[in-house]
Amino acid sequence: MSLTLQDVAKQAGVSMKTVSRVVNNEKDVSEETRQRVLKVIQEVGYVPHIQAQRLASGRTRSVALHYPLTNPGLISNQVELNFITGVAMGVAQEDYFFNLMTGPLTAADLLKLCRGAHADGLILMQIAMRDWRVEMLRENGYPFVMIGRCGHNEGLSFIDLDFENAMLEVFAHLVGLGHQHIGFLAFPERWRQEGLGPAVRTLEGFENAVSRFNLPPLYRESDQTIESAYAATNDLLREDPQLTAFVVMHNTMAVGTLSALQDLGRKVPNDCSIIGIAFGNEGELIIPPLTAINWSGHEIGQEAAKMLIRRLQMEDPAPEQILVPPKLDVRRSTAPAPR
Repeated sequence: MSLTLQDVAKQAGVSMKTVSRVVNNEKDVSEETRQRVLKVIQEVGYVPHIQAQRLASGRTRSVALHYPLTNPGLISNQVELNFITGVAMGVAQEDYFFNLMTGPLTAADLLKLCRGAHADGLILMQIAMRDWRVEMLRENGYPFVMIGRCGHNEGLSFIDLDFENAMLEVFAHLVGLGHQHIGFLAFPERWRQEGLGPAVRTLEGFENAVSRFNLPPLYRESDQTIESAYAATNDLLREDPQLTAFVVMHNTMAVGTLSALQDLGRKVPNDCSIIGIAFGNEGELIIPPLTAINWSGHEIGQEAAKMLIRRLQMEDPAPEQILVPPKLDVRRSTAPAPR
C-alpha cells in the first residue's frame, strides 16, 4: 500500500500542511522542521503525487517550445532535432513536463496559451527581428525565453549564436588559405523577407566580410534542400567559374553543393573548399568531414530550458542574454586555394 501525506506527517510529528509545504519547497518552514520531514520522506520512500502538486501550486510544471518549422520534413534532420531533444532534456532534469508546438501560431492561439493553464512558460525559436510573439508575451506578462534574438532585446532573455562574427570567421579562414572567389549559399529568400534573425544577420555578416576582404559579393538564397543547393551552386559557378570555395548555412545545403561539384568533376577540397555555419557534430558525417562553425543545438536547447525554469522559480528575475561566440572546427573540406 502506498504511503500518504498523512503517514509522513504522523511519523514526523507535524501537520499535513507542513509536509505539503516541504514537498512543494515553500517558505515559512523552519530549517529544523524541513530537515526532519525530508528525513522521514527519504526513510519511508514517500513519492508525492505529481498531479496533486500541480493542482495545489496552481502551476502545470510544464514548459512549451514553439519551433515553427518552415519545412516540417526537417523535423527528422539532426540539426533541428538537436534543439528539441536539448530542450526536452533540460526540462526533464528540472522535473518539468515538455510540450512541443511546430505549427504556426495565430495571435488568438498565443493569447489562449498565455491565459490558459497549458504551460508555465514558453521557449521561442525562429525569432524575427520584429517578432509579434515577443510583444504579445511581454504585454501579457507571460514568462518566455528565446533561442535567437530580436533587433532590440532590452529586458529580454535569449541565447543565440553570434552570426555576424561567425561569417567573418569563416571568410577570414578561407581568405587565409588564399581564396578570393567565394560563393555564399544563404538562408531562404522568404526568411529574409519575414525578417528572421539568422537570415538577416548572416547577410549582414556576409556584406561586412566581402567589404573587409575586398571580395566579389557572390551569393544565392537557397531553400534547405539538396536540390535547391545543387541548383544554387551551379548558378554561382556559371556567374563566376573561378569560384574556389563555398560557404553554406545548412548541412543539406552542403550535400547539394558537394553533389554539384562532383558532377562537374571538381574535387573537395583540392579544387574547391566548403565551409559551414552553425553546424553541430553532423559535419563529421559528411564526406569529406566538413569544416564548420560548431554550435551544439542540444546544449543550446538545454541551456534555454534551464534559463526559462530559472525565470519561473525567481520572484523578480533579471534578463539573461547569452551570445555564443563562433568556434571553427577545421576538418577536411577546406584547403589552400588551387593555383
